[in-house]
Amino acid sequence: MCPIGKQQSVPPPEPADWQELFDEQQTIESHAPYYNYTGNIVLPVGDKRKYRLLRLPNNIRVVCISDPDVKQSAVSLAVNVGSCADPPEFQGMAHALEHLLFMGTAKYPDARDFETYLTSHGGYTNASTTSMITYYRFAVNNRGLAGALDRFAQFFIAPLLDADCISRELNAIESEFRSDVQNDAQRKSHIMRATCCSGHPYSQFMGGNYASLQTSAEQMGVQLRDRMAEFFATHYSADVMSLVIVGGSQDGAALDELVEWSVNMFSPVLDRNVVRMAIPSHPLCEQKLGTVVRYQTLGNAHDITLTFALPHTSHLYCSAPEQYVKELLAYGGSGSLQACLKQLGWIASMSVKSSPPNINSPRLLKITFGATPAGFMQYNKLIAYVFAYLRAIRAQGVQEWYFRELQAMTQMSFFYGEPMYPITVAVDIACQMCNVYLSPEHVVSGAQLLYEFDRDQIEAILAQLHPENYRLFLGAREFPDPACLSNVDPHFGVRFGEAKLPSELTSETKLATLDCANQLYFPKPNKYITQHIATSESSNTAFDCDVQAPLLLERNRQVELWTRQFSHGALPRGSINMFVETMAVHTTSRGQVLGELLVRILNDRLAKELYAAEKAGIKHKLSFSEHRLCISVIGVQEKLALVLLEVLKELRNLVITKDEFTLYLDQARRAAEYMQISSPRLQAGWQQYYLRATPRWHHLDWAAELNNVAAADLQGFVSEAFSQVYVAMLVVGQVSDRKAMCILDQSLAALAPHSPIPSVLYSQVRAVSICPGTYIQRIITDNKVNSDNSINYTIYAPTPTRGTGDHRSKALLSLIAHIMAIPFFDQLRTQEQLGYMVNCSWVTVNSGGASGLQLCIQGSSNPEYMCLRVEKFLIDFSARLESMSEREFEANIAARVTANLELPRKIVKATNQVWQRILDGNYDFEYTRELNAQLESLTRTDMLAFWHMYVNPLCASAELTRVVVQVWSAAAADLAPGMRSAEVMAEYPLPTIALHLCLTQIGADELLLSDVGRFVAMSGMPSDPNLDSDVVIDVDGPRLTVAEYQRRLAALYKAVVLETAAAEQMLGKPSAEVERICALITDDQAQLCTALQMALESDQFTSSMLTSQPAILCGHTTATTLMQTFAGAWIISDYLAFKREQPLCAPAIPAIQLQPKYSSRPSIL
Repeated sequence: MCPIGKQQSVPPPEPADWQELFDEQQTIESHAPYYNYTGNIVLPVGDKRKYRLLRLPNNIRVVCISDPDVKQSAVSLAVNVGSCADPPEFQGMAHALEHLLFMGTAKYPDARDFETYLTSHGGYTNASTTSMITYYRFAVNNRGLAGALDRFAQFFIAPLLDADCISRELNAIESEFRSDVQNDAQRKSHIMRATCCSGHPYSQFMGGNYASLQTSAEQMGVQLRDRMAEFFATHYSADVMSLVIVGGSQDGAALDELVEWSVNMFSPVLDRNVVRMAIPSHPLCEQKLGTVVRYQTLGNAHDITLTFALPHTSHLYCSAPEQYVKELLAYGGSGSLQACLKQLGWIASMSVKSSPPNINSPRLLKITFGATPAGFMQYNKLIAYVFAYLRAIRAQGVQEWYFRELQAMTQMSFFYGEPMYPITVAVDIACQMCNVYLSPEHVVSGAQLLYEFDRDQIEAILAQLHPENYRLFLGAREFPDPACLSNVDPHFGVRFGEAKLPSELTSETKLATLDCANQLYFPKPNKYITQHIATSESSNTAFDCDVQAPLLLERNRQVELWTRQFSHGALPRGSINMFVETMAVHTTSRGQVLGELLVRILNDRLAKELYAAEKAGIKHKLSFSEHRLCISVIGVQEKLALVLLEVLKELRNLVITKDEFTLYLDQARRAAEYMQISSPRLQAGWQQYYLRATPRWHHLDWAAELNNVAAADLQGFVSEAFSQVYVAMLVVGQVSDRKAMCILDQSLAALAPHSPIPSVLYSQVRAVSICPGTYIQRIITDNKVNSDNSINYTIYAPTPTRGTGDHRSKALLSLIAHIMAIPFFDQLRTQEQLGYMVNCSWVTVNSGGASGLQLCIQGSSNPEYMCLRVEKFLIDFSARLESMSEREFEANIAARVTANLELPRKIVKATNQVWQRILDGNYDFEYTRELNAQLESLTRTDMLAFWHMYVNPLCASAELTRVVVQVWSAAAADLAPGMRSAEVMAEYPLPTIALHLCLTQIGADELLLSDVGRFVAMSGMPSDPNLDSDVVIDVDGPRLTVAEYQRRLAALYKAVVLETAAAEQMLGKPSAEVERICALITDDQAQLCTALQMALESDQFTSSMLTSQPAILCGHTTATTLMQTFAGAWIISDYLAFKREQPLCAPAIPAIQLQPKYSSRPSIL
């Protein structure tokens, strides 16, 4: 068969009929017309939800779902338009419009109205733009659904598209773009699109940035708002929209009410009679097939991707021929391509993906390998193995039994699976309704099921996977010949090169010389698929996360065994969680490294051995958490014990070869290296995590230790680590005591420990009880490309009294975080544009530690400026809390309580709620109930007292405790190398430092920190324009406006530039550049203006960050190595030294009496 790029595209059949079985009806209350589907809808077995499928008079497709078990409703609307519809001159338009629709409507003009409403009703919202679909979604408590739905509908009826909001959101899009530029996955995705056929819609710049939108509009002499309004009027039509509403009927709306709301609120959306978006031509035309694209990565990873051109198949969703092929290619068991290449040491990972089934366009199938250096160097041989495996599949022929096996697994998942969360249901159904070939009866099941076997269509897809019909992508940080990267992408700055593939990689005859008959073969039948379905009596019901606490069956010096009866879904499901505590990991970073290497090897071995179990819905997970090996198995209950025993046997019988060890050691080194160049936000969060408890080891400690371990060390570790253990197990499901004890006994037999851990050697991770004060740690990243900085600003509540659980502090922190989330985001992200990632949340610290309020920012602003803006926000937010009405306070309490009461829909979440309490050692199974009881008892006075005692930076309390981790990009640190010194922070106030950094960022690097310090100190200067730094100024003179100080600062800058040029006998900066910088200094909308104002006002504050008043430097109550800043904050230069000098929290004590049901059962040992 000839490649897709050389074929004339075959037109697909007519779209599905959405007219015949739709009867005209009227809503009960308003008698508004709509069309109701009268046919049968394919639904899960025993589904308690009620469904109604309608078509509005304006042709919006609507699914209303009433769910008796949920306390949080969800809504999603999908529009069949995406980035492929962007005008070539305004790339990123679809994405920009997605942002702007949230920013006010004619009926609700306040740009923050929707998010404010959702927050007060325990909700959240988001949206996403893909190549062909833009979808919006929100969740809200049941009682707030009507108000939220009305506001949401107005997005698509009368959005304001306000010019000021456009300006702000363009900055947000620019920040999002800058974040994507630092992400290797996003860089690869962009290059794959950009190098498609020139002029094809898929090749456009998908997300856009400031230049592709605003700058483009300015160059064309048009208003961006006008073009955005045109785009909305052209593409946002009711007839290409799909709406899904999932409402909780328990304390919300019945199905008829959902129908009433959807008809009345969304019928006004205009039907513009738009043709649904479809792309007939293929992005991989004939010229692009048989080519290789090499591109440069940021991380030290090696990517090999084969992209095949496939025809339009959205109309074949019932037979899904791609699914059959994808499953065969992705298969990871014995005889598979993946297992073979891992055995050769050529790959670490493999994935197979294709275009979403709901898009109306030709498709791509991608086979991606995370290659090892050896595999990357031999990519031509690796590709030969790919086509050898494809030949083996074709030689076997299309096997109907294999299709039926896949079909059975999809049926098990859909008909008997666990109910999905409302937001997931809403998004999935809304997006799959964008497929014009989707039959109304399949509106819920969509592409989740395989409905029919079609041998011819599967053979047709297999025939397309041949050497003339693919394109190769090779990604690495370095290539042997740098000249192969001859191009630079204009948007992402990625270096890449494009060339023709050699004939040995495009010729079936030449590739066929590789004989792999003994290595690659067809999968065997899956023994883990459940053959006998004994459905549960209580189907698809969630359970109360507090009412049914687990039962302690057995507890002694070596084991503790818990069970929890659980009947959930139409098919009995369960889980087994266990931890194996071993002293070999706990005490040193070396033990942690060996433990992590062990997990890497085990996960890879088990991926092959238990691939079939994974596909049959029985998932396993291994990880080292602190000093414990944690193992979980979850899925259909019938096979859980079998899978767990396979895991434990592999663990105890593990034999590691030197070659295998070298391979995994290299992977671990690359992972540690990648952590060093990961996003600044993640690095700040990790560092905060390391500071909270001990012993915890930094990834840099791991990286150093990786150079000191050998294969013999790891083999010895496996032999000795589990000789003395303590085992805890939780068995959840429909399980008897006898069965649970049998599983425990079998597990201990497989582990074969010699003895329990001696009580004298037993210890546990301890939380650090951070002494009150302000602590700052600076970290400089190794990433030379990522220009973003980040802060993690965490305010800690007092360390709880041992055994109290501190539910009250947690209730107050969760309430404050809930109230503050939207204002924090709005002020620092939307208004001030500090960065794209701005987040407020509350965190709990395990092991008996204090909880905290965590404020995170990532963006281009310097970290000192970020810290001060957070500090100023907290000071100003005090007034917001003080003015809060009792009614608003009670509404926020109710929203938090309702959110906590949302019942878990999946067994994994339900299990984790209990398992985490066992891991923590507090056994606080009544946690949610206690938290809600504390919330309901709070008064507005309680909240204000807590705020002023522990959060407000201006409070006089000696209890204020906060830890600020700053992550500086290499670029920011290089701009002002003197800022790296802790001595600088001890000499100058932070507002002065932040102002100097802002000046440096705009290019005013001639101004020294000492210059800026003197300027700020003379902030009371009179209106004399002569700025001679040698003249003593009366600081008690009249105050000037900020604008006047900006002009004076610009004049000072000019003077310093001239002095510097004269002193060095150089020409100095060009006058145009100097004028540009002066214009930025005097810009009253720039961050520099805000930084200047903070510096000028700093003497008015008592906060240890915002103030310019020097602190009385004194010794820390425990510190011997910590330095202090000018205003008295403590500087952390060594995280281990910091933890050594802090007291430790007492170990957690059980919240309940640990009395086992069976006390006389003899130990297996």
